[in-house]
Formats: sequence, C-alpha cells, structure tokens
Amino acid sequence: MNGRRYGLDLARLIAAYLVLFGHFVLEGTFGVHDRKWVGKSEALPLLNKDNQSAWIIDTYLLDNWKTTTAIIGVALFFIISGWIVPPMLHRYSRFQFLLNRFFRIFPMLIAAVLASAAIQYQFGDFASLRFFDIISTLSLTNQFSGNPMTLGVIWTLIVEFKFYLLLALVGRLNYARIFCAIVAMFFLLGVQIILVKQGYYSVASHALLTSNFMIHDFYYIIFMLCGSGLWLLINKDKTSKKPIKEIALTLLIILSFNIYRYVMMSALQLRPHQDINIMTQIISFSLIGFCLLFSKNFSTKNFVINILILLSNATYSLYLLHVSLGFFFVVSTKACNY
Repeated sequence: MNGRRYGLDLARLIAAYLVLFGHFVLEGTFGVHDRKWVGKSEALPLLNKDNQSAWIIDTYLLDNWKTTTAIIGVALFFIISGWIVPPMLHRYSRFQFLLNRFFRIFPMLIAAVLASAAIQYQFGDFASLRFFDIISTLSLTNQFSGNPMTLGVIWTLIVEFKFYLLLALVGRLNYARIFCAIVAMFFLLGVQIILVKQGYYSVASHALLTSNFMIHDFYYIIFMLCGSGLWLLINKDKTSKKPIKEIALTLLIILSFNIYRYVMMSALQLRPHQDINIMTQIISFSLIGFCLLFSKNFSTKNFVINILILLSNATYSLYLLHVSLGFFFVVSTKACNY
C-alpha cells in the first residue's frame, strides 16, 4: 500500500457533498432572506417545496437530532483537518508546514472570492458589495476588521488557519502536547467567564467580536484535535498489541470537547455558528470510520480510485465556489425554462 489513504479522499468527497446538499436543498427550499447572489427580481425561495422532497432529509435531522447534512459535512471536514496535521508535522518543519498550508489555502481562496464578488456584482445584490469586505474575506481578517464576509463559507477557513497556527506553535503532535493545547484553551475560556461574571464586558455578538470569536473558534479547534487524536490512535506503535492507553486518551480528547461545548454554552450562553452536538459527532465519526475501512480494503489504484482522487482533489474549490456558482446556475436554469 502506498502512503495515500484513499479513504480520506472518499471522506472529503462525502463531506463536500453533504455541505452542498444542505446548502442548496435547505436554503434553496426555505431561504427567503439572502438575495446576495440572485438579485432583487428573483422570487424566493428558489426551489418549490411541493415539487421535490429532498428537504425531508434535513427537516428530519433537525426535528429529531438537531443537526443537518451541512453541519455533518463541516464536522467531517474538521476531523479530516485534524487527521492530516500530525503526519505533516512529522514530515515538515514548522515553517514548511505553515508555508504548505498557506499555498494550499490562499491561491484558491483569492480566486474564489473574486469570482463570487464578480457574480454578485453582475447578477446579484451589487449594492451590498464593498471593496474592504472583499479584501477582508480573501485575507481571512474579517474577525479583526469587523467587515462582513462576502463569501460565508470561509468561516471554516478562518478556524482552520488558526488551527494550523496553533499546531505550528505546538510542533510534532503527541497526546501530551494535545492536552497542553486543550488545557490552554480551557484556561482562556475560564478567564473569559470570570471577566464576564465580573461585568467587565459582554459576550453579546456586537461586543468584543474578536474575543468572542476566539472562544467559538477554540470550540472547533478542540474538535479538530479529536481528529489528530484519532490519527495517533490508528498509527500507534505497532509493537503495542493492546492500545488501551491510546483509546482512553482519544476518548478523553472527545470528552474534553464536549465539556468545553457544555461550559461555553451554559456559562457564557454562546452558541456556536454550527453546533457539533452528540448526534453530529456520532455520525461524523462513523463516516470517518467507514472511510478508514475503505482505505484498508481498497489499497491499490484502479479506475474507480483514480476517479475518486480526481473528484477529491476538486472538493476545496467546489466548497468555496458552490454557493455563488450554484445559486447563479439555479437562477439561470429557471430563467431558461420560462
């Protein structure tokens, strides 16, 4: 077997299409507020609820498990991000790691933001399109500038880039370093709780945006570290026949995430942008487990694997462009049918 796990390609593909499905079906069927891509003349929602039933999947997930396909897809993306980092930190220096991640993220990000801005200017709500919003979005500095995102999906990239910065500081990952990073984030959460309880500032969305988002982002970063812990477990020392210690430590990382989630939501009343609740965790970890089994059973290249790799390599650009291009094509298709 070569060094590439084809199950990760499959996991990326599943995650991307879960996000696409959630955004297009749920937002397309029930969304009536955002006219960024469709202009003022287009009737909302874009999809007729009575002409299709795909929306039932997400409404079922929402009603019964308080999750959606898009949230599950994002959670799966975050697990993958955590998974890929430990071997990279063993292979590269800290500087090489950050350089690799920089060129992985920013060239396509800049192209996607500019393409989306062009679509919005030409076909959508061009009046709400501002130059400094675009600059903040393509530089991932919206939290510091206060400018709104011209491309909403990049909130995950902001979190991921902070994750990469943190792990470049931590260095080669092991369980001890992961726990030190988690303890540091818990400490900062505790400091913020004390400051809020003492009345020094508010956690309302309009107050101290950067500080409040730091707490939200740590929430997602700890979840990514669950993926790193899973990598350490799967790739443990082969001489250890009973991985009881590794399993216990991996479960402890997942428990730490859920404790952080509970404290953040109960003590600070901060709800994450997308809540990775228990059911979302169960589904996303089950999916990554299925994909790892796929890697084990399909370890050599063939025609299907080559197609899988090709599609997987396109998931990042697809993720960045699917909202603006997707709704543009939906509107264009509807116009052609009239």
